[in-house]
Amino acid sequence: MKRNIGFSAFLFFIAVFIYLVIQYYSEEPSEQAGNASIPQSNTSYNIDLDMKEAGVFQVSADILITNNSQESWADIAFHLVPNAMNKNMTKGYSVESTNLQVNSITSSEDELRYELNGGGLFIELESDLTPGEQQAVTIEYTLTLPENGMRLARVENNYYLAHWYPMLAEYDGGWQVNDYDPKGESYETGYGDYTVTYQLPEDYLIATSAPDGLAEASSSGTLTGEAIKDFYAAFLDPTDWQVAERTSGNTELRVFVPGESEILEETAELSVEAFAYFEENIGDYPFAELDLIANDGYMEYPNIVEVPMDEELLDSILVHEIAHQWFYYLVANDPYENAWLDESLTEFSTGLFLNDYYGDEDGGFQNAKAYEESYETETYADLALDEFDTPAYYATVYGKVPLLLKDFFDERGGNEAALEFLADYYEEFQFQRVTKQQFREFFETYFEGDQQAFLDSWLQ
Repeated sequence: MKRNIGFSAFLFFIAVFIYLVIQYYSEEPSEQAGNASIPQSNTSYNIDLDMKEAGVFQVSADILITNNSQESWADIAFHLVPNAMNKNMTKGYSVESTNLQVNSITSSEDELRYELNGGGLFIELESDLTPGEQQAVTIEYTLTLPENGMRLARVENNYYLAHWYPMLAEYDGGWQVNDYDPKGESYETGYGDYTVTYQLPEDYLIATSAPDGLAEASSSGTLTGEAIKDFYAAFLDPTDWQVAERTSGNTELRVFVPGESEILEETAELSVEAFAYFEENIGDYPFAELDLIANDGYMEYPNIVEVPMDEELLDSILVHEIAHQWFYYLVANDPYENAWLDESLTEFSTGLFLNDYYGDEDGGFQNAKAYEESYETETYADLALDEFDTPAYYATVYGKVPLLLKDFFDERGGNEAALEFLADYYEEFQFQRVTKQQFREFFETYFEGDQQAFLDSWLQ
């Protein structure tokens, strides 16, 4: 009897093994780089983007939201940043204004009441959304890009769409919606899953936060991506750009440089070196593609960055924007309340790379030193964005804090110790939103001895 039971168990094991092998090899290959840690998102975006004429987009966003909080919601809030990108809504806004016109907001074809104030869109629900429940809303609007605008722009026949759609705000005892502040990022949104269908009047090179594949011009298509914080899209005139495609690990790097530029190879080479360095020393990059556009945007987005056209700025800016994929995207934070959590760690990581890349123990931090010396710094780095004036913000967040961290680690093992710390921090908080308190607790636990005095010297 025991032999029969054992033989039956053996047959069962073989059957299960064969089933799992068949399932594994019959699955469609993932567009991600094969990292099982990609989290399930609480927001699903299905967006139709149709450019009817130059710079004018008709947008229809079907958004499915899950209430993952412990409280019921009477309304839902989104960041609709383009509405704040004009002189009437934002004090000191100095470039061409964006035009946004909401056409309708519905749920199951029923019109919903809403309030659009600056960059905040608040939608009143017909009944409270209790914890664990889902709510679908459809937001339709017309978006006109400004010529040579900031982040959201039309530049000749090229279109750059940053924070162009309704992004679900974070909920923490209330909706976290701040006034738009152009000196930094005043919006915070969680990870979402995206399906974006685009229709364009002619063929463009497509560069977005989703995996786009080969750099071939097209006028229509559908893009999908998982665990994206905010979805960026660029539609580039193929006659204006030259492209280099490189592979690093499991990730394809696509580099877009103006056609007349002579630094395509230099940009591509440095991009691969920096990306490989951060992946090797800080942690795996779990996505299949990273795009770089040399349009002087100097800005980071999930799976895509805007970098300089000038070769002299590649070291300081390009490397910084690539490092942001680890600190801002893969480890998130509130950039309005604690910009230092991504900007300072990113600039610190940039300095470590440049030190090792050029074999110079101090040379990598020349940019941080220039920032710190440019203006009087604030005592504390954890001020909200609206509490900084612009020069002090850059001097403190990009200068003072990276240099404080450099001095701290120089006394505890240098670059190697710093990279080990960043790697452990990344492993601990990947795909999470880190608070100042969590950073402090991790820092104090990580190092022997009391680190409170050091942290108190620059954090409130």
